[in-house]
Amino acid sequence: MGASLRRAGLALIAAVAFGGSAFAERILILYENESTQPATMEIAQGISRRLVEDKRHVELYSEHLDLVRFGSDGDRQRLIEYVRAKYAGKPLDALLTVGPSALRFALAERDRFAPGVPIVFGAVRGFPEDVPMPPNVTGVFSRFDVKGTLELARRLQPDAKRATILTGSAPFDRSWEETAHALLGRQYAGFDIDYLTGLSLDGFKAKAAALPPDSVLLILTVFADAGGVSYIPRDAASGIAATSGAPVYSVYSSYFDGTVLAGHVSTFGAIGEDMAARALRIFDGKGIVPPETLKEVALIDWRQVVSRGIARDAIPADATILNYQPTAWEQFRLPIMLGLSVIAAQALSIAVIVFENRRNRRLEDTVSTQRLELAHVSRRAQVSQLSGTLAHELTQPLTSILANAEAGRKIASADDADLREIGEIFDDIVADNRRAAEVIAQLRSMMRKGEGSVETTDLNEAVRSTVALVGPEMLARRTQVSVSPSPEPLPVRANMVQLQQVVLNLILNASDAMAELPPKQRKIEITTGLGDNGMRHVTVSDAGPGIAPDQMKDVFKPFVTTKENGLGLGLAICRSLLEARGGKLVFDGEVARGARAIVTLPPG
Repeated sequence: MGASLRRAGLALIAAVAFGGSAFAERILILYENESTQPATMEIAQGISRRLVEDKRHVELYSEHLDLVRFGSDGDRQRLIEYVRAKYAGKPLDALLTVGPSALRFALAERDRFAPGVPIVFGAVRGFPEDVPMPPNVTGVFSRFDVKGTLELARRLQPDAKRATILTGSAPFDRSWEETAHALLGRQYAGFDIDYLTGLSLDGFKAKAAALPPDSVLLILTVFADAGGVSYIPRDAASGIAATSGAPVYSVYSSYFDGTVLAGHVSTFGAIGEDMAARALRIFDGKGIVPPETLKEVALIDWRQVVSRGIARDAIPADATILNYQPTAWEQFRLPIMLGLSVIAAQALSIAVIVFENRRNRRLEDTVSTQRLELAHVSRRAQVSQLSGTLAHELTQPLTSILANAEAGRKIASADDADLREIGEIFDDIVADNRRAAEVIAQLRSMMRKGEGSVETTDLNEAVRSTVALVGPEMLARRTQVSVSPSPEPLPVRANMVQLQQVVLNLILNASDAMAELPPKQRKIEITTGLGDNGMRHVTVSDAGPGIAPDQMKDVFKPFVTTKENGLGLGLAICRSLLEARGGKLVFDGEVARGARAIVTLPPG
């Protein structure tokens, strides 16, 4: 139609099709205000909620007449023509009107676009006195209870003397002011009544801010201020209430956004649900029931109760409290009482817990010591497997030292001794000695018992030194070992000896697994690198038969082994050593061939 009509939700929004006949009743809802009004949205949600509950196939149409702002005769005529033309081809089964202006519009113009269609009204204080109620009209009255709200204010603020009633300058606002005057006069419920109107929004805020805390401010509606500026009433009320020096009350549930203390109200959602229920009763052939007044309750916002210092015992027992925050005693009364009753028992429990904790620490120390002892025994067993190659590694440099010493003695006894050659012999002796010393140092390191200390250790170095130690043994076993270290250092907080033990165990296991393969196929690949979250990892892969899926869960269990002379403790010990340092040892179950052990450790 023209710019005079603001509408949102014109199209079909229901199609609440849960079953029933193919015939769909058509409902047209006429809203007095524009679609952005919070009260309008709450009523629409209530209507939809009730229709959904009924599981009926309904076609729902909405028109937002905006009669508060566009109420001239010309606007009204254009609106009538628009609605009549729009719904000429869509027979309606019920008209739902929201607000007094929408009700008057439907009563006056129904015959032009929906002749004889029943009307269900809501969000009105009473039926128009100058219009007789037709027999097919029903609805729900809302008192928007000004008197009940001031009576509630008197209960919550027994010492307050003055109450201010605030309204805007739009026609609807002025109607509210007249109604409040007629209901309250100049004194009501022990309050001296003041009426505040005819100001700009800033003027309202300034007046509200000057109100004393022992007074009452009741905000009705501000659709427009004295300057003609239009507002959504809830937004205007919220802005005024936020600055008010006095507690704020309202007769509208939609105003409760944390700035309003209380009100005697019926919710707009309940209005919508009642209207929809009356329409469904008509559709079911149960006839028209007389209009009724919707039940109202005392609605109180707990946040304002706390901030305004309202006494708790002043709150009615049947009040609905929003945003309530119970005290610790209310929340935990039973646990507190139980706690107080068992203080003595708790003291005894604490003593028992302390005793158990000390005993557990002693047990943990014992288990840790036994684990280290077992790791040492396992390490000695590993070294014993290398004894032959280690002896060979020592024999070679010692034999070379002996040969070089004898040759040097002969050259030195000659009359024309070549000192340069003697120097080279000494260099060879020194090199062979260092080689033998390195083998002995590695052996002593592996045999050392006091390995409980933790230090920052390079994972690359641990792998390198272990491969150097086991290298001769792998050569004797005709097994190729390749290492792909990380290009950057991989510091970890661990014990070097324990790391060497883990890597050595994995290399020997990999070699044992390939014992039946031809020598050319015996390959062990070792890598180091960075994983997720900065974790450091070492992988040891072999080309053996791998681990059967049904054996994967048992490989770390003590005394589980596939070797004839094995005890089945090596992997269990290695895993416990790593877990003590925050690490892990797992086998990759997705490798295509052989086995792949993965060691992970946190960064150092």
